[in-house]
Amino acid sequence: MSPSHPYLNRLVAGYRLTEFVGAGGMGEVFKAAHLETGRLAAVKVLYRPEFAARFRNEAIVHASVSHPNIATLYEFSLLDERPALVIEWIDGLALDELIRRRERLSNEEATRIIKQIANAVAYLHQMGIIHRDLKPSNVRIRPNGQVKVLDFGIAKGRYTPQLTKVGFAVGTAEFMAPEQFRGQVDQKSDVWALGVLLYEMTTGHLPFDEQNPLLLRHQIERGHFTRPQLLNPTISPELSLLITHCLHLNSTKRPAAADIESMCSTPVQQGFMAERGFSIPNFPAFSWASIHTIHYWLLAIVTGLGLLIVINQSQKEEKKAGQGEITTVTPTEQYEQIRVEVLNADYDLELVMPDGTVQVKEPFLVQRTPGQALPIIIRHQGAQQQFIIDPNVQELYQCYFDR
Repeated sequence: MSPSHPYLNRLVAGYRLTEFVGAGGMGEVFKAAHLETGRLAAVKVLYRPEFAARFRNEAIVHASVSHPNIATLYEFSLLDERPALVIEWIDGLALDELIRRRERLSNEEATRIIKQIANAVAYLHQMGIIHRDLKPSNVRIRPNGQVKVLDFGIAKGRYTPQLTKVGFAVGTAEFMAPEQFRGQVDQKSDVWALGVLLYEMTTGHLPFDEQNPLLLRHQIERGHFTRPQLLNPTISPELSLLITHCLHLNSTKRPAAADIESMCSTPVQQGFMAERGFSIPNFPAFSWASIHTIHYWLLAIVTGLGLLIVINQSQKEEKKAGQGEITTVTPTEQYEQIRVEVLNADYDLELVMPDGTVQVKEPFLVQRTPGQALPIIIRHQGAQQQFIIDPNVQELYQCYFDR
């Protein structure tokens, strides 16, 4: 956007807007300075009225926290009847820019950063808040090394109202935990995002990186990713193991955010297969005087194995003889049909199924296995949007397409 933004030099809660920084999902961000004290701030002004309730929730959640690794909210004000947040200005680099410049971070730097982020997240969880959008662009690193977590736009607090429609998933897909695609979120979903952050810091790559959103979701739900040691042979065993724990498909098996700092410093045992290979057991020593005893033991073992082979072979022949009498009945898999309506469709749309098939004519009809969530994509020309049909939806699913 041009530097001649109409809001430049305007006042918000005593702060003069001096520089346009950029636009996010809900608001435009400006650098500002207080007229009396000169204190710098970032001012975020809502520019999408349909998100007014979510913007208000961001202010309420952000105002309730105070932590050295979380940017401070100074004021909630208005600019031409538009809500505006006045937030602590953080000098330094965003984490995504730091990774881009370095390609990947050292073990020491990644450990220092992830510890501070985890401490902030642990504090949020203690306050009953789930961030839901942890990613490198929402983390800034000051020149002195202090880390600050930003952006509570989709955070969920104890008293956050239902702002997301049933069947919709919110967040940045590459950092979302498998359960978030099913509309389920808890504190361990933030821990998954910490694992993705640490993976990207130490390897320079995302563990799940697919352009097609349906394939990306499938990749995340399977939990298959390239071992970080293959991308960075110098990664420490502690960080590699921490990534594995954070990216566990079962959220109950992931560590709490409060445990991550200690996990970064706990030495990994020698038997850790991902780094050290298999540990070799120590066999008891024996003397040559016992060689005859060992000879008899070996003879007994070989005889026993021979008997087992004979018995196993006879069982296989009996089983094979009886197979002709067994008839396997495979139950027919049942499907349910759901009609998809795009309520604001006044133009041609396409619906893309998970298998890549495309429907180009409304009404759209989709089939799924009962009780399972179904991801679909609605697209128009170059724009597309993903929706998740909730397992509880029956017969009709309605949605809005945002171009």
